[in-house]
Amino acid sequence: MSAKLWAGVFKKDVDNEVLNYTETTKIDSRLIRYDIWGSMAHLAMLSEQEIVAHDAVSAISRSLLELYYANERTPIELDPQCEDVHLNIETLIIQKIGREAGGRLHTARSRNDQVVTDTRMYLREEILNLTDSLILFINDLLQLAAENNGHLAVGYTHLQPAQPINLAFWYSAYVSMLLRDVERLRDSYRYTNINVLGACALAGTSFDINRELTTQLLGFDSILHHSLDATSSRDFICHAISSFAIIMSNLSRLAEEVVVWSSNEFGLLTIDDAFATGSSIMPQKKNPVIGELVKGKVGRVYGALMQILTINKGITLGYNCDLQEDKPMLWDAIDTLKSSVSISHRQMTTSIYQSERANELCWRNFSTVTELANLLVNRINIPFREAHKICGTLVRKLTEIHSDLRDFNYIHKYLAENSISLTILEIEECVSPEKVVLRQLSSGGTSPKAVANMLDDMYKRVLDHQLWVNESRQKLNHAQDTTIAILQKLSQI
Repeated sequence: MSAKLWAGVFKKDVDNEVLNYTETTKIDSRLIRYDIWGSMAHLAMLSEQEIVAHDAVSAISRSLLELYYANERTPIELDPQCEDVHLNIETLIIQKIGREAGGRLHTARSRNDQVVTDTRMYLREEILNLTDSLILFINDLLQLAAENNGHLAVGYTHLQPAQPINLAFWYSAYVSMLLRDVERLRDSYRYTNINVLGACALAGTSFDINRELTTQLLGFDSILHHSLDATSSRDFICHAISSFAIIMSNLSRLAEEVVVWSSNEFGLLTIDDAFATGSSIMPQKKNPVIGELVKGKVGRVYGALMQILTINKGITLGYNCDLQEDKPMLWDAIDTLKSSVSISHRQMTTSIYQSERANELCWRNFSTVTELANLLVNRINIPFREAHKICGTLVRKLTEIHSDLRDFNYIHKYLAENSISLTILEIEECVSPEKVVLRQLSSGGTSPKAVANMLDDMYKRVLDHQLWVNESRQKLNHAQDTTIAILQKLSQI
């Protein structure tokens, strides 16, 4: 006869290979704290609704509190023979107080609603942690932008020289991207922080349960009322991993620029020695391995997204064991993103952008000639297409004589040949990289003034996000403290 808690209809125990293939205790270890908290809230509700008698409630309360504090000191080691975290916790309680009392905890619930409740509780906390990490990164990028507002950088399109930009403009571009990522995380939190406990196996229950109470005690924002949907819902995981994947793609774009700009040929970024490695054979090498690894690890998170989408598309309504595979990929996506945000943050704050090198490149690569074309339109009233042709021909002629836009005498002579009268000082003022940047005053432009306006707005948005994180954490902490306080009272009945 099987000794499993679910074994009433079985004549023999599960095959060992089947157990090894199906048990999830290694994966479930992250859920222990949340499974105990969920059981506490469920028990408080059973007591409030008078579904379980006071003496059993008191005994179960003491056991749950003991398990909770024991796990806080030293994480409980789950027994694979009990298959998962839920049966482990229930078994430990029954071992402590016996089946007569301990066997009542699982009244009006199922592992089907337990597992998705635990996962939502764990994921929402990790979303807050990730949001905190992004905010720290954003704040340091904003500081770098403020410190370098007016310093020169090179802007590229197609990885070809385009226009000179303000270094603060470059730093703040990633702030702009990461702020959208924070918004995505907030959306993921909203979809995640919904209570499914009480859906039971799939059809609800005939017991007079109070789902509003467990929602409050577990810190959820709302209830997913439809029980059939609730037990099989994993779209919140799809949304979260999708958000993670987009963040990783943004980190990868930053990493690619770090790798390219730090190369000898560009020489625009100096990476701190602590964030590079050398070659086992070539003594001169300083390899930007962090950037390369961030780019490589994007594939893990993209892979997790494709896995969960593939699982989700192939299941019927109601719980299916396919869904056991949601957590390994979710855990890995979370861990990969957390480490990638942290290491990218540290690398950026220790790297030095070489603005003097950028200034030299801007002169040599003709990236200010667009401003000369604009001047011909504004000052001489030449149609832009004609101005574009004149300036393009100028670039070709300067290239042929191995010169650049600092050859003001040549430019002056060339323009005069095209019946354009500009002084050498006007030409120099027009094509000087620093002066070009100063003139880009349009909203969202690269001038120091335009960037300063954007930074002010970004600081305000960051403060709003930090306030949201703090308030969300306070709500969760209050909910947990309330649940524990209720259990302490119930334990003394």
